[in-house]
Amino acid sequence: MRSGTPFQSQGGIAMRPGRTQPLTLTRRALGTRLAGAAAAIGFGNGAAASTMATPAPVLDADLRDAALRGLALAGYRGDPVTAAAANAAIERLSQTDPEGALLARLYQMLDVRPAQYWPEDVPEAAAADLATLHAAIRACQPVSFNYTDLSGNETARTVLPLALVHPPQGVKLLAWCAEREDFRQFFVRAISGLTPRPGNFSEDRLALLEGLLEKEAGRA
Repeated sequence: MRSGTPFQSQGGIAMRPGRTQPLTLTRRALGTRLAGAAAAIGFGNGAAASTMATPAPVLDADLRDAALRGLALAGYRGDPVTAAAANAAIERLSQTDPEGALLARLYQMLDVRPAQYWPEDVPEAAAADLATLHAAIRACQPVSFNYTDLSGNETARTVLPLALVHPPQGVKLLAWCAEREDFRQFFVRAISGLTPRPGNFSEDRLALLEGLLEKEAGRA
């Protein structure tokens, strides 16, 4: 029997029902869909089973990400012809690689967006934390950590990690936060106690990226 969230409990393991049609969610609908995530992700006895079909072979993950970031930066090179070609390529990607197209659009907005302000003399993101986050993003695996904001307040978070971006003020994690039931950005340098959690949100990744892009486009 389906519940109101993408997570069901069966034998102590977080399970997720399969879906039979493409999912496009508004932020409000996505919030409703993931409202139970705080209680469900990362507390089962094993990873959730995925019902997705095996994807077709794709470009090496590192090369793919580098290509997407290159397309995203094309508009900042002072060449309108190159910028137009990159945008056309991203548009074509939406037909063949929807996730790649969403990531490219997010990179266009967030990899180079200038900061209003940021602290001086702050430490860089820890290499070990970046490695853990890259791995969790690729595996669609929840993570938990303590986070210290710019005001010095520390909170515990459990999140679904979606992407890393590199604005001038430091590397940021883009994620769905179970505690806030919304998308959040976290400076990786302000994360401590980073821990991968059991679970798999691969079935919801595309919808999450769509919701994240919608939110960021509304800020622009």
